[in-house]
Amino acid sequence: MTAPTEQGKSAADFAPATYAGWRAAVERDLAGAPFEKKLVTRTIEGIEVQPLYRASDVPPGAAAAVPGGQACRRGPRAAGAGAGRWLVASAPVEYDFSPLPALAAALGRARGGAPAAPAVVADPLGWLVGAGSLPLPLAACFDDLAEGLRVAHEAGIAGRMAGIGTECWHEAGATAVQELAFAVAGGAETWRQLLDRGAAPGAIAARLQIGVAVGVDFFMELAKLRAARVLWSKMAAAFGGDAAAQKAWLAARTARSDLTLYDPEVNLLRLTTQALAAALGGADQIAVLPFDAVAGEGSELGRRLARNLHAILADESALGDLIDPAGGSWYVEALSDQLGRQAWALFQEIERRGGMAAAILAGYPQQLVARSAAERRALVDSRRRPILGTTIQPNLRETPRGGAAPAPGPGAAPRPAAKAIRSFAALRSAAAKRHTLPALRAAWILRRPAGPAAPALQPYRAAADFEAVRRAGDDFLVRTGARARVFLAKIGPRAQHKARADFATGFFAVGGFEIDGKRSFETVGAAAGAAAASAAAIAVLCSTDETYPQIAPEFAQRLKAARPAAIAVLAGHPGGQEAAYRAAGFDEFIHLRANARTLLAGLQRRAGVLP
Repeated sequence: MTAPTEQGKSAADFAPATYAGWRAAVERDLAGAPFEKKLVTRTIEGIEVQPLYRASDVPPGAAAAVPGGQACRRGPRAAGAGAGRWLVASAPVEYDFSPLPALAAALGRARGGAPAAPAVVADPLGWLVGAGSLPLPLAACFDDLAEGLRVAHEAGIAGRMAGIGTECWHEAGATAVQELAFAVAGGAETWRQLLDRGAAPGAIAARLQIGVAVGVDFFMELAKLRAARVLWSKMAAAFGGDAAAQKAWLAARTARSDLTLYDPEVNLLRLTTQALAAALGGADQIAVLPFDAVAGEGSELGRRLARNLHAILADESALGDLIDPAGGSWYVEALSDQLGRQAWALFQEIERRGGMAAAILAGYPQQLVARSAAERRALVDSRRRPILGTTIQPNLRETPRGGAAPAPGPGAAPRPAAKAIRSFAALRSAAAKRHTLPALRAAWILRRPAGPAAPALQPYRAAADFEAVRRAGDDFLVRTGARARVFLAKIGPRAQHKARADFATGFFAVGGFEIDGKRSFETVGAAAGAAAASAAAIAVLCSTDETYPQIAPEFAQRLKAARPAAIAVLAGHPGGQEAAYRAAGFDEFIHLRANARTLLAGLQRRAGVLP
């Protein structure tokens, strides 16, 4: 018997739901507004995210894929085998141009039993693009890597000592498509170099990991990890890797580029989103940064909460026991497929340019990332990508934890503490004498030919530019004992000015301004007089587009007549009246389409906030 669903009707009494019917109903509600403009989201990767996904959106083969199956589409583990908890990794993974100094340290300091795997991952290409140069020729770096694989195998040292690190690309503002393409291109370059030096595909795969930074765009980052497995499997198979060699080891780390200096407790939410995406995306190991890492190395509280996050996700939420939980989702499968296809096309373009090493030396991937970082910056500057606590809803009463530390990355080698070392045996002997890793590295490169140079990546952190604006406002408070003030000239009934007044309050708070906006006024003369009499450097007229043509010119003229130095601002887009409003005395206009960062910085300069 079918249960009634509405007024005694059963489900069978209703017409079946169709996409066409749903689309027609939505377009009626949109009342003529374009469907694609209102409901379709276009990502920085160029992917159009639909409001609704259907089974027909799932790419061929994805629906029938199973965990542990072909191309690792749904992860490397078969259903029923038990996924187990991911490896909890230390956040500050150190990358190097050569594995041999760290390997020598691990061997030279071992006291009985097999030495522990060195906590250093060799990534010559990552070092090159991060530092802008290599201390050794690239061929010598791959010679070292091949030798390191051989020595580690003979010494019985476990662990993954070589890596394809895409974190540097992510932290410079790369798109998910770019990260995936660069991971595969870097992997192909490394496989070619090591195979040419006699390494076996299985030995390469067993020692190699893909380092991935995971951001806060939850579904995009989750899909990125799933697509990485498919692409890596395809690439490894082309080099003769067997089924085991085709299974990528994904070493995920929460992204620094999403963290903020102000209101750092919000970073706990960001870190949770990042770590959850990594876990559900199938990362083999996950490192979580401290929530206050932007202010330095992170406090003990930050490190403890980072460790606790693993326990919450893996143990309390049992996410470590799930096998590809996002698999089968029409949206996730479609997104993973789109990312993979676009990334493979970019990888092929890099191969046509001679491979990843040649592309890096020519600056091609760096140029792509610089453009995507500029796009990201434009979204943040206009607050179309809001950052809670920084670009929206800032807390002016908080005290920041300190200055932003530089992003981690490879740098110039320190001066050597030992004479030049030319053989691995001598390097291991020096390690046994307790020389530090930087000293071993410096001695290893001493008096050797310098390596190539390439355009270095520029670190990108989304909140950094706005934090500089806010810092200027805070510094003014320290210098003068008070914040720079903004007067809100609210004219008319509350319904007439509230929306613009709320917008102006939030807009100027981002720059560290104090708001004087408790009063409203019946007349333009009263509002202009109060604004002129106030101690505020900036006066903002708040009303509606319909009333502005009648009241705005008079307000600006009265304000400037009474106090010529006052900065007059209109809350709203001026439209075709900008020239007339400026002629009347308005200096700036604040609205949703404005570049909030540059506008705030300019107003700070005019108001004397910047010395």
